[in-house]
Amino acid sequence: MPTIHTQRLMMRQFVASDLDDYYAIVGDQENAKAAGFQYARRREDADYLLQTAIKQEMVFAIVERVTQRVIGSIGLYPKLAENGEQERGAAEIGYVLNRSYWGQGYMTEAAAGLVKAVFNQQLLQTIWASFLSENTRSKRVLEKLGFHYFDEFTHSKYALYQPGKVEVVYRLNINQ
Repeated sequence: MPTIHTQRLMMRQFVASDLDDYYAIVGDQENAKAAGFQYARRREDADYLLQTAIKQEMVFAIVERVTQRVIGSIGLYPKLAENGEQERGAAEIGYVLNRSYWGQGYMTEAAAGLVKAVFNQQLLQTIWASFLSENTRSKRVLEKLGFHYFDEFTHSKYALYQPGKVEVVYRLNINQ
């Protein structure tokens, strides 16, 4: 997929030279907690995650156009159907934003740009999203984009990450 431009942002493939900015994002416990993943404790951990992101066709660096700094990551990941196979025409959106940029509309702008590009090119019919129930910022982003509540579940108290937390699932269809 080509680079996506919005008013203040550019979404492009990650490159190895993004490591410093990327580590500032994934190495921050609050950023990671909000996005639902374990933070990178060391620069080497961030480099491993960055190399993984570089290999994924639908994972993008969110770049602030004025500064050319990577301020976040946004991507579309395979959505598994109930039978365990990849659901055709569907993906799950995931994103994380450097905490310094929270509350300024950057994630809504980035996600809107990605959703528009994907639906305009008819790459997907449905985009899924999920967030921990206490993450009201993600809920607002998704609702501004037209996503609707679909379901929720509670993580097992024995889960390795976020035990006992409620995860909320939203969905957006191309014709909504």
